[in-house]
Amino acid sequence: MEQLFSDGALTVPFGADFFSVAVGVITGAMFACDRKLDIVGTIVLGLMTAYGGGIIRDLLLQDDGVYFMEHPSVILICIGLAVFVFYFRGLFRHSGQLLFFADALSVALFALAGANKAFACGEGYVMVVILGALTSVGGGALRDISVGETPGVFQRSNFYAVAGFGGALVFAAMAFAGAPLVLAAVACVFAVVFLRYLSVYFDWKTADEADLTPKVSRGAHAAKDFCGEMFRRATLHRKRDSVARAPLFRKRKD
Repeated sequence: MEQLFSDGALTVPFGADFFSVAVGVITGAMFACDRKLDIVGTIVLGLMTAYGGGIIRDLLLQDDGVYFMEHPSVILICIGLAVFVFYFRGLFRHSGQLLFFADALSVALFALAGANKAFACGEGYVMVVILGALTSVGGGALRDISVGETPGVFQRSNFYAVAGFGGALVFAAMAFAGAPLVLAAVACVFAVVFLRYLSVYFDWKTADEADLTPKVSRGAHAAKDFCGEMFRRATLHRKRDSVARAPLFRKRKD
């Protein structure tokens, strides 16, 4: 268990790290194949999806290294995976459920990696959550921008960025509360996968259009009318009291 910790921070096992990167490459390469990109575009989008979020995180943290450059052999494996997807894309089109689970788990591991590294660098609660969420969806956003599309995380869809944000939030809450980081990591991964599946099962989607102005305006008018009516009734009540008391005052004067 002690091997999971380094300088008071959780060290994510290499296998888990590699799994998240590999799934990122596969989903990015399939995205490129769906857009009819060539082999170069497939490789680039695969690598961008796998490493984009981590690169943004490391640049923002300005820590002692960029994860993308620390394991050159993994980059070569990822290029090989992208090439395999390009030439054997049919194998992946019939594995929807498996790929969905792998993608959800990959997002969860990216969220964990981002939040954990921010926590290890001494960042505060807010930045730990933000960097965790950013790492989980940053690669996909860069991939979409590269092909001239609005990033999927900005559009109406089942929880994706929300799931990554939720997982990072759970990790940060437990980590800053003093819980064991291994337990916080498990909770983070579970929260992301659980939210992702729940959003699909119940068809929960983020709203793409919302305008509260009419409702607020109606509420303000109703409140104004209510206050006006209360003031009018209070004025009438005071006038009635004045009329009722007037004869008494006149009799006392006489």
